[in-house]
Amino acid sequence: MEFSQIKAMAERALADGKLSREERDRIMAAIYEDKKVTVEEAALMRSIQEKIWKGEIEIYD
Repeated sequence: MEFSQIKAMAERALADGKLSREERDRIMAAIYEDKKVTVEEAALMRSIQEKIWKGEIEIYD
């Protein structure tokens, strides 16, 4: 999957300020699908993690 598609998937998942474990798993699967993590993909995951740490994104089951 191209980075633009992964980014769009993440944006849709985070639009409501919440991230389910299923959404997270889908994003991670898309990132790891080609067995390589690009700089852009790593930055995307880092930004999601930072939003979780800051309380901007809520994680739920």
